[in-house]
Amino acid sequence: MMPHSIQTFGDSAEIKTQMSAYKVAWDNLNLGSQSEFYGKTIPKEKVDFTETFATTQLGSLFTSDKVVTEMRGPYNCNMLYRQTQVMPDVVVYNDDHYVALHPLGEPGRDLGSHGSRASHLMVVPWEDGAITLNEMFPSTEAEVNDLDARNAFLEDAYAALRNNCPVSECGSKVVARAAAMGVKVSLPIRDFMVDQIASFTPEFRAATPGYVLKNAADEDIAHDKGLIQMTIDAFFTDPTLTIVKCIQGPENNSQLMSHIHGFLLPEDCIPQGIANNYICSESILKHKQALVDDYMDLDDGCDLVRTVSVAAPLVRQMAV
Repeated sequence: MMPHSIQTFGDSAEIKTQMSAYKVAWDNLNLGSQSEFYGKTIPKEKVDFTETFATTQLGSLFTSDKVVTEMRGPYNCNMLYRQTQVMPDVVVYNDDHYVALHPLGEPGRDLGSHGSRASHLMVVPWEDGAITLNEMFPSTEAEVNDLDARNAFLEDAYAALRNNCPVSECGSKVVARAAAMGVKVSLPIRDFMVDQIASFTPEFRAATPGYVLKNAADEDIAHDKGLIQMTIDAFFTDPTLTIVKCIQGPENNSQLMSHIHGFLLPEDCIPQGIANNYICSESILKHKQALVDDYMDLDDGCDLVRTVSVAAPLVRQMAV
């Protein structure tokens, strides 16, 4: 199979088709806007979500067997949302609205045997505002603007790591995390990222979700601070790598909160695991912004709140 490039990974026709199908499925459930539904339905507490998942029929949208609704220790499908309410385990950048974190579990797993696994970042909101379950579902204009801002924020996070800015320039959450760890705010951010990962105990790494960091040889280096440092320095400073911004669709997602993934990859060689399991968030944004512009033209200046989505008919069967 030919490797994917940035251009073929962001196949807009296929993305538009998928968005059309998810619009039909979302509208059939009469859930309202994503932000309204989220605020009314998704709990911040560590509670079993099985009954609510069933009564709201979210299982007709989120069809992956990775979705865990019951509590397994501290983990279930709403763990990422709860993490936005507290300090992330590996935080690298934030502003007044968003935070960039390095994920737990096995970051970069879908890259396959690839050295860039350590470059995996995720962007989530940490202040009140637009909040969505998944970008493949219909969006309000505010939610489209939020997606635009998160894509741009991810660029800023990678720039801070590439430039190795001091902790003091990487946001209030990063500064607070450094203070809690007894780290000076003059420490470069890549070094602080390494310190956070290296602080994980064997018990923490072995629990759920745990933490595994594999190199290109599929060796777990999470226990070796020197190897972590060497890997992070190498990939965040490689000028030949491009930021790939993407999400997982509802059929692949384990978390019921929209989050943008970032990876540093060669522009002309997107791994098959990424092409199979992720969707380009820039292409999603392009479609949604075009629809907002269309509505603005139709409204002729009227101040209306609309749900934005691709309106074509359902063209493939949705799993239930």
